[in-house]
Amino acid sequence: MLVLLLVAALWWGSILPAQADSWEAALDGIDAVYDDVTELEALIKLESKQTQTLRQKNNDSLQALNKDIQAIDAALIARLTGEVKQIEQKHAALLSQYSSLSKQAAAARKQKNTKAAALLDLKRNNLKPSYTQAKAEIKAKKDALTAAKKQATTKKKAVKDALLPVTALKKQITAENKVIADARKSKTAANKKYRSAVKIGDAVTALTQMMVVYDQLARIHTSQQKTYTWEKKIAEGLAAAEAKLP
Repeated sequence: MLVLLLVAALWWGSILPAQADSWEAALDGIDAVYDDVTELEALIKLESKQTQTLRQKNNDSLQALNKDIQAIDAALIARLTGEVKQIEQKHAALLSQYSSLSKQAAAARKQKNTKAAALLDLKRNNLKPSYTQAKAEIKAKKDALTAAKKQATTKKKAVKDALLPVTALKKQITAENKVIADARKSKTAANKKYRSAVKIGDAVTALTQMMVVYDQLARIHTSQQKTYTWEKKIAEGLAAAEAKLP
């Protein structure tokens, strides 16, 4: 394609009137350039469709991958979270009673009521073995939940790190899409000037604007080739990230 562009540029250079005073030469130039523009527009349309198809596939894959990342060890964490809640509810009354007796004993001692304090200490200390066991059971469940969350975070990070190149490529595509948008805007403006020149029979201006149209189409073609290449790299990156899933 690059060779064709260079050949076309040389050809147009030979037919472009030197002092813009050759109406016939300009007309011949339009005849040649018009066909090249039509051919390039068809190529760009095909490239755009190919890129959009691949991009949609990549976006679907990325969406599915993000869901898979969020699902890593989710069932395990949900189960352990439920077990923590269950064990806390199971021992809630015992823990509350133990805490209440401790507070009451402390208050009795503060009031110099040693008899009440002793009786309350007896009741509390009678519960201490059960209390200690309950606290240990709760701690064990919470430790298991914390470990599971930490492990899930590590697994998720491995996949997310593998997606970093994909994020970078998407930023490049966004920037290149702005180049394409600018080129399309310039092409539209040149097309408008071309049609205006045709209406008044100004072949020289019409040829000049037609060449601008081609130049902008060439920019779009080059940018689309880049974005398509990057989309293919994104597909490869998504596959690499997916391989990191546990």
